[in-house]
Amino acid sequence: MEKEPVIYQWHFDPSVLLLSMVIVYFYYRISTVRPRKKMICFWSAISIFIGVECSPLHDLGMHYYFSAHMITHVILLLICGPLLVLSIPSRISSPSIKAIQRLSVVFAKHNWLAWLSGVGIMWFWHIPVVFDASFSAMDSSFSLINLLQMSSMLIAGICFSWPLVGPIKSERIHPLLGIVYLFTACISCSLLGLLITFAPINVFHHYNKMGASMDMHAINPWGISPEVDQQAAGLIMWVPCCFVYLGACIYLLQQWFREVDRPVNHKLVNLNVTTIDHGGRKS
Repeated sequence: MEKEPVIYQWHFDPSVLLLSMVIVYFYYRISTVRPRKKMICFWSAISIFIGVECSPLHDLGMHYYFSAHMITHVILLLICGPLLVLSIPSRISSPSIKAIQRLSVVFAKHNWLAWLSGVGIMWFWHIPVVFDASFSAMDSSFSLINLLQMSSMLIAGICFSWPLVGPIKSERIHPLLGIVYLFTACISCSLLGLLITFAPINVFHHYNKMGASMDMHAINPWGISPEVDQQAAGLIMWVPCCFVYLGACIYLLQQWFREVDRPVNHKLVNLNVTTIDHGGRKS
């Protein structure tokens, strides 16, 4: 019997559905008023998360291509995580207010913790030994390792983006500091991408083992060599991530220019008020 093409291999992992339901439950539990823009961000994050983890992209990353696996990680960390932070409404339930405030204060004062969580988790899951071990239970119906990996990526993405786009604007880091924050993260991801790109082909064993145990066409349906696949994975970590960071830097620079203009306008308003109060007399 001919095997179904990879493009049609959709599956619904129980761990993905469980994690999605937990996120939805807590979001509706803490939020009292949910503006439309916030809801768009939230459901976009959930839809992208389920789409990535249940679509053929996940199957390609687990069984066929390192590059597809890398795309999944980048999307979870740099797209789903920030969208979840942006979806947090300004009005939340009383028990959650203090937790949000404390978290915002901690990340504002110790933003290196947020930076380390985002950058560190990406490095951790791509340590060759850890990388190969993360596939050990991939064929089970409920993979604890897969759940841990997904959760850690989402949490790291939330923590990393919190100092930049957190729900309390007054506790966000200064835009110029944010640019340094993103620039150093870009350097770190570029370094990891370079190491993966130029690493020997036998450093990551998972896909080589899959190729040895299965028919070559089955494991490589599009005829991409293992060397090219690994290089593509490193380039995906390197180039697209830096474009995301660059786009965020441009946004923060724009925000800084706006903040620079505000004090000038504020002084003009005060000058006008003073003139009225003194009947036009010069002080």
